[in-house]
Amino acid sequence: MMDKHLKALAPLHVDTKFIKLDAENAPFFVTKLAVKTLPCVVLFKNGIAFDRLIGFQDLGS
Repeated sequence: MMDKHLKALAPLHVDTKFIKLDAENAPFFVTKLAVKTLPCVVLFKNGIAFDRLIGFQDLGS
């Protein structure tokens, strides 16, 4: 489900990098980014996390 939404957004934001991580295979990043609920989209600007979308409810907004 998350892939579908990100694939739809990517062509609209060509200057944005979309990176997908599997939480089970990336425990370092899960800890570093304090991810508690999946799905979780973390938004970065200039290398700094500034916002996040957590869970499926945030996908529609």
